[in-house]
Amino acid sequence: MPKDNPPVVTEPTYAPRAGIVPRFLAWLFATAPRQSREAVHGTHEELFRIRGELALMRATMEAVRAEVGRRDIATLEELLRTGNRREIEALIRDRTQTVSLPDGSVLCRALGRFKMFTDATDAGIAPHLLLDGYWQYWVTEFVCRNVARGETAYDVGAIYGYWSLVLADLVGSEGRVVALEANPWLHWLLRRNVLLNGLAGTIATERLAVADGPHETLRVPALLVGPADGQFAGAFTTEAGRAWCHAPAKALEDIEPGSVDFLRIGIATHAHLVIAGMAGLMDRSPGLRILLDFDASRTAEAPALLETLAARFPLRFIDGDSLAKPCTAEDLLARRRVATLYLSRIEPR
Repeated sequence: MPKDNPPVVTEPTYAPRAGIVPRFLAWLFATAPRQSREAVHGTHEELFRIRGELALMRATMEAVRAEVGRRDIATLEELLRTGNRREIEALIRDRTQTVSLPDGSVLCRALGRFKMFTDATDAGIAPHLLLDGYWQYWVTEFVCRNVARGETAYDVGAIYGYWSLVLADLVGSEGRVVALEANPWLHWLLRRNVLLNGLAGTIATERLAVADGPHETLRVPALLVGPADGQFAGAFTTEAGRAWCHAPAKALEDIEPGSVDFLRIGIATHAHLVIAGMAGLMDRSPGLRILLDFDASRTAEAPALLETLAARFPLRFIDGDSLAKPCTAEDLLARRRVATLYLSRIEPR
């Protein structure tokens, strides 16, 4: 190409983008366009609000610590007095600890004060207890408001005894709790938890399946079986990939005479059998309050069960805000499907 005919250099048609430092300074000092400045101001306001909430929560937690110290939080009543749910959950999480043990269990702290053994292979309730220190807090709060000192409470399908320990704390030494668990491995952990927390005088445990009547032995499903070389390995059989165990069974109304104030039923698959075997108990317990784990896909004869319950009690479920709210059988079967039901003629608190 001749030297007197150099190529024409074309200027770019777009504005060159500012470097990262000018862009950062524009964001930091809000010298960016109006829309960016508004977004930055909104972010600053949100951060200011969050800092205010954190400062308030920190002050509340320090006030609680000043009152109860760094010991195990004294009672559930003290927890409920500390403030809102988020503050209480933060207090409980602050005290979580876990220790893995060679027998296939994991020791943890629940609700800031209870020491509990759990199954190391459990992917259901145990992760919540290990990491959060509580299980279904909205239900826990409801139970705390609706169980009083001196009452008699039953925990059917107690598993590790989380609800049994909560109920024992609420009824006090003047009341009593009966914890029933059919699985021998879980019953052993339940019994250990009762003894570990010094509540053998308040909680009576029994390895028993609750059914519609007495059975010398009843085959029940077992989701947790403990270590394969553990002391309870021979108590379980496996068919088609599912584990089973055998346990003596009784109707709930035949376990002992007298009335019951509060009853938790945590056996969703056999809830219809439990209800079928407690008509007499309901008749002699006019102040009975029932908390029932319901699962439309797992509860056998779910429509018939709800019809039976609705004939005696208004149907209500425990919502996420810890309040009992009305519901219908159609709603439970078609839309909600999984719920904790509150069944009683007594209005809940």
